[in-house]
Amino acid sequence: MRFVVREVAQAQRDISSIFEWLWQRSQSGAANWLKSYDAMVERLTEVADSFGEAHENHLFEKEIKQAFFKTRRGQTYRAIFYIEETTAYILRVRGPGQAPIKESDIN
Repeated sequence: MRFVVREVAQAQRDISSIFEWLWQRSQSGAANWLKSYDAMVERLTEVADSFGEAHENHLFEKEIKQAFFKTRRGQTYRAIFYIEETTAYILRVRGPGQAPIKESDIN
């Protein structure tokens, strides 16, 4: 089954914020991070339903999943998402050291 992947507004802000932070430190690192993120999104289009639950799942009514991604030399990031029919909605993108999400983080 193929999935359509959508980023909610907060996820788009997360992506921009992480990318800008990385860009200020390493333009090539930021570009590689974005490629890694895009590759993760492509995996979601193919097998979104095979990813595991996020550890915050118990806080939400819908099943919240997570997909990890990283650059070859970079830190691990995660996209937090849920699936509705054939659409995977990315709710947040979290970087290393960021606190787990709360219900108020996605409303």
